[in-house]
Amino acid sequence: MKRAAAPPPFVGPQLAKLVEEPPQGKGWLFEMKFDGYRLEVAVSGKEVRIHTRSGQDWTERFPTIARAATALDLDGALIDGEVVAADERGVSDFGLLQDAIESAPEKLSYFGFDLLFDRGTDCRALPLIERKRLLRERLAKAGNGPIRYTGHVEGDGAALLAALCRQGFEGVVAKRADEPYRSGRTQSWLKIKCGHRQEFIIVGYTPSERGRPFASIAMALRERGKLRYAGRVGSGFAEKDLGELSKRFAKLARKTPPLSHELPRAIARRLRFVEPRLVAEIAFAGFTKDNLIRQGRFIGLREDKPAREIRREVAAPPPETGRGR
Repeated sequence: MKRAAAPPPFVGPQLAKLVEEPPQGKGWLFEMKFDGYRLEVAVSGKEVRIHTRSGQDWTERFPTIARAATALDLDGALIDGEVVAADERGVSDFGLLQDAIESAPEKLSYFGFDLLFDRGTDCRALPLIERKRLLRERLAKAGNGPIRYTGHVEGDGAALLAALCRQGFEGVVAKRADEPYRSGRTQSWLKIKCGHRQEFIIVGYTPSERGRPFASIAMALRERGKLRYAGRVGSGFAEKDLGELSKRFAKLARKTPPLSHELPRAIARRLRFVEPRLVAEIAFAGFTKDNLIRQGRFIGLREDKPAREIRREVAAPPPETGRGR
């Protein structure tokens, strides 16, 4: 019997650039934007490795995904995709994902959208549409299990975006059908969101006067290598979030603000500062003229993204020609 190849090594993921609206023109395909954790699943026979977008080995955190991968009879495959948990409407929800990882792994689904290695051969130079064809073939045995193929549409990305936004989804990802896979952020992958959501770095919190662990968290973003205050968020916390964050804050406590500029005294005297290591995903209405969060709501901690990578995302116009270059 031929011995299966070893699972392929981790590959730095291709990342999408944020734009204001879907690109027009031929050659684009559009996928649903998921609200979950980006994961690479490397599998060969009964051997599986699951890595986050930053290369952390999270195989043990996703036993149901790992078991399902071994049942697919794959040899030397590396799949790029996203793990999600959906609500009763079928809409992926980041808060539900965190709960499912901890206590209900059977509710997790992994949506594969790219194939980087197949039978030990590097597929990244192939056009995306060909890689997706191969991926669909390889996942034919998956059925209705936890590993699924991510479909796409070609043509009117704006109509798809509008439909998904009405249903409560996060947005769409536009990809050049004829492009190879390139690690890093590129213009051949574009993301268009239904609303304002992004990651911020937690730099402190305000104590509660109502007996809760805390009243709000203080956020920051990195600009030119320095942390700048971005406002406070006081809603969206479940009871378990309050307890978990409070424990982490106690371990990360510091006396001085980890910021590059001096805070107004009225703000600084109310805050308790922490080391800038925790990353939170925040939904918000926009930024004020002073670049502070408006109407922020806590979605969850992003344990898959290191704080050093967090920057403010600014949506750019889509490519005028419809090309991803």
